[in-house]
Amino acid sequence: MSLKKSKQKNKKSHLKEYSKDYLKIGLVFFFILFVFREPLIYSTILSNFNVEYAKGYIIDEKNYERRGHLTDKFSYSYKFYYDNEEYFNVSNRKELKVGDSLMIEFNKYFPFMNRIVKSN
Repeated sequence: MSLKKSKQKNKKSHLKEYSKDYLKIGLVFFFILFVFREPLIYSTILSNFNVEYAKGYIIDEKNYERRGHLTDKFSYSYKFYYDNEEYFNVSNRKELKVGDSLMIEFNKYFPFMNRIVKSN
């Protein structure tokens, strides 16, 4: 058997032996990306790529914090329009009230990636 064929066999056996470990590592990696997508992905894109601005406002949709139904801690959602489509997000700011106007920063190609720049 040639050296090249033995290396290929070793690679195949290595993949068979450790494929479950690779799968577990991949799943953990994607779970972490999913959980931390706002600070890792969205804010990076909004900080480093071209953004557009739109006027938005706070709507009467409450987003309760953990155990918020007991402590009554919540923040309202906001919405804005871009290309005749409505986009929503959680404000995460307790001081904002329904009807407050906001300046929203968003990615032109992915408007669901947005954040509040300024609140009036």
